[in-house]
Amino acid sequence: MKRLFFLLFLVLPFFVQAQKASTQEVLLQLVKNLHGGVELHTVDGRQSYYVYGGTGYKYYFHKQTYFFPQIDFKWGQYRYDTNSSNYTETSSLAFPLIVGYDLPMKDIITANIYGGARYEQILYVSHNTYTSKVNKAQTGLLGGATIKIANRFGITVSYYYGLTSLYNDGTGKTSSFNFAFLF
Repeated sequence: MKRLFFLLFLVLPFFVQAQKASTQEVLLQLVKNLHGGVELHTVDGRQSYYVYGGTGYKYYFHKQTYFFPQIDFKWGQYRYDTNSSNYTETSSLAFPLIVGYDLPMKDIITANIYGGARYEQILYVSHNTYTSKVNKAQTGLLGGATIKIANRFGITVSYYYGLTSLYNDGTGKTSSFNFAFLF
């Protein structure tokens, strides 16, 4: 839990002080950056899934280059063998810290590429029938691209590579393809 508070302490100044914006501007951008999606995980060669939703604040530090801290609530299942009853369910908060670049395009369609790191704090674990406990602090690297239409609706496709294992015994190394819908 201390790690979670430390990360919130690290990220929140960007939400509040970013570009010296008014509270109304910050709230409008948090609403504008609402997103939800699905992660299709591969955990030691087995398919699993996660659904998530969240928001973030884009801080432009150069004309087209930005820093984008986010917060996502996630829920999902990790399967650790082919038996359908052998899985672990988790609920967590994830904090992706992204640096991105807006690609020059036409006004109606915009696109960007990005990369960064993600810290995830697992808050709740249920149905863990595996022999080892869940490692509640997860870290990894991510990269992807986003396409938006009329700067309102869009889709993000990204890849996540986990640096930590899901379970304390070192098993459950995760990687995932992520699909997010921006609304």
